[in-house]
Amino acid sequence: MSPFSDADAKAADGYLRSAIATDGHHRTMAEVEAWFAGQRRELHMAVRQVPFAELSGWAFSGPPVSLSHASGKFFSVEGIRVHTDAGPLPTWDQPILHQPEVGILGIITCVFGGVRHFLMQAKVEPGNIDAVQLSPTVQATRSNYTRVHGGSAPPYLEYFRDRSRSRVLVDELQSEQGARYLQKQNRNMIVEVDEELAVGERFCWMTLAQIKQLLKRDNAVNMDTRTVLACLPLLGRGPQALDSREIDGPPLLIGDLQLGGFARELLTSAVDGHRPLHPLRELMQWLTDLRATHELRIERQSLTELSGWTVTDTSISHPAGRHFSVIGVDVESGVREVRRWQQPLVAHHGLGLNGFLLQRRNGVLHFLVRACMYPGNRQLFELGSTVSRSNADAHLDTPGAPPFLNLIHHAPAEWVRYHAIQSEEGGRFYQYQNRYRIVEAPEGWPIEDSPRHRWMTLGQIEQLLHHGYFNVEARNLLACLDLCDGGQGWRH
Repeated sequence: MSPFSDADAKAADGYLRSAIATDGHHRTMAEVEAWFAGQRRELHMAVRQVPFAELSGWAFSGPPVSLSHASGKFFSVEGIRVHTDAGPLPTWDQPILHQPEVGILGIITCVFGGVRHFLMQAKVEPGNIDAVQLSPTVQATRSNYTRVHGGSAPPYLEYFRDRSRSRVLVDELQSEQGARYLQKQNRNMIVEVDEELAVGERFCWMTLAQIKQLLKRDNAVNMDTRTVLACLPLLGRGPQALDSREIDGPPLLIGDLQLGGFARELLTSAVDGHRPLHPLRELMQWLTDLRATHELRIERQSLTELSGWTVTDTSISHPAGRHFSVIGVDVESGVREVRRWQQPLVAHHGLGLNGFLLQRRNGVLHFLVRACMYPGNRQLFELGSTVSRSNADAHLDTPGAPPFLNLIHHAPAEWVRYHAIQSEEGGRFYQYQNRYRIVEAPEGWPIEDSPRHRWMTLGQIEQLLHHGYFNVEARNLLACLDLCDGGQGWRH
């Protein structure tokens, strides 16, 4: 007998069926693969680095000196001086992206043949690896969808702006990278439609399982898709209680689906209030204490006066080659709203690492969550993955390595639940890649406590995520969790 109520089971069932349906109503997985490969052959974008002086519509202006667009829209590159007592450095200077407008990252969903499908887009961005990546139905800044650039409006935008055309399933303001953006937020949306949509060649109806299959590849699914998928009410708003059976007991029933293996562990962890190591009120007190007892102060600085940074005709960079640089690019594409434009991009040096450490505690799978302070955060501290570090290779096996960096990077193969190289948003970052790793340490394996880390169940994470507590690095990694468990955890 299922421990879920009929209504809860139906809600969970709809997403779970999509999570295991590798063959969809419109396309099999092989046909999805063929469509995606075809888009990568056909869609091209020419990107070349150019001096800042060749960026049409962009200029250095001030004081304080910043790099911004003549329209006052899109975004700007500004300089800041950071003062904080929440990290190893009390003060530093850096460039940062300022984009105060709220964009839309939205996916349209519809049920076909009893299985939920998602309308995905093959999209090219100037900073993308391999040019084409799988994107949400709509991925647009406010400047783009209000057509400041003079181009056409994104397809399907009306379903996100006109509430009479769709039913809203997810509508959340979520943050972007606080290390690179100043208090940036996007509207993460999933809307359901009943009407038959005309689907263009660059769009494809896909099940959740089909998207997850592409997520196992390097640089196939973009950052914006990952952050929206992380907001799915997959289980956290459905099942509310389990009986006292152990995780490795009989398979869990949801409708006519039986769940076992790692997928069963994830589901059990996702159930609200099921044997957490720390009560939610205790976790909130921990975060509140960090936010209340530390400070962060930001001062605007001219880009030309940033300590440790050099502005040349072609870049804003750190002389030692550390951190990141700002470059200018010229872009030509026949498949975007505007065929040619110029813009700045943030270029990183080296490969980063974004990892979650998992372990069974109290008999339930827990995630080791880190309280993260970045200068662009709205609330000083956000919650993130166990480790998130750009240029991670420079810190491996060094005395100053962040906690758990070496453990996650050097984890034995049998501990690794997920590994792929994923790139960050190509509209602002130039070929910025991170190793994404989800590692499960054996139960009882000694893991040293850290004052900035706390163990949370997936259910606790989902509750806090939907209220904007989790940063984009954590959301992107959570989206890579595969409830299909390689097809081994599910039985009809």
